[in-house]
Amino acid sequence: AAPFKAGIEFESSMARVKALSGATNEEFKRLNSTARQLGASTTFSASEVGQGMQYLAMAGFKANETIKAMPDLLNLASAGQTDLAMTSNIASDILSGFGLKAKDMGNVSDILAKTFTTANTDLAKLGETMKYVGPVARKAGMSLEEASAMAGLLGNVGIKGSQAGTTLRKMLLSLAAPSSGAS
Repeated sequence: AAPFKAGIEFESSMARVKALSGATNEEFKRLNSTARQLGASTTFSASEVGQGMQYLAMAGFKANETIKAMPDLLNLASAGQTDLAMTSNIASDILSGFGLKAKDMGNVSDILAKTFTTANTDLAKLGETMKYVGPVARKAGMSLEEASAMAGLLGNVGIKGSQAGTTLRKMLLSLAAPSSGAS
């Protein structure tokens, strides 16, 4: 029964990928093949790969962009010891928040991994931080590298997640429109 259930979960996951992505039949065959191949060659199951693909489809990734991004996300999920769906959701949200393109997912994954492996934070908290600061940092001309480094430094002193994001956002907004005393 277990293999049968796994097959049903995979087919269900991939049906959702097809619906969300609007992939053509040929594109869907490539997505399906990629999910199966990654599921067979990594610690993640094909169903988990499909769940990760769903979040990329929701973020507007095209089929070829999803296929290209998945290995980077698998590495990020492994480094962060997080499930692939959550990792895809966090990384694609950060990508969008900073106005980056799908082709930048490898770089985004590397930056996030470097931050949470060298600072006292984790991927979930980093995602929460970036949710608050990302769009403001983008408008202020701050790069993802700079925002991640600042989030890591705040994490090292116990300021993490939404608290770090709110702190960084307030700092950037204060710099953009300083009070008369600060001016």
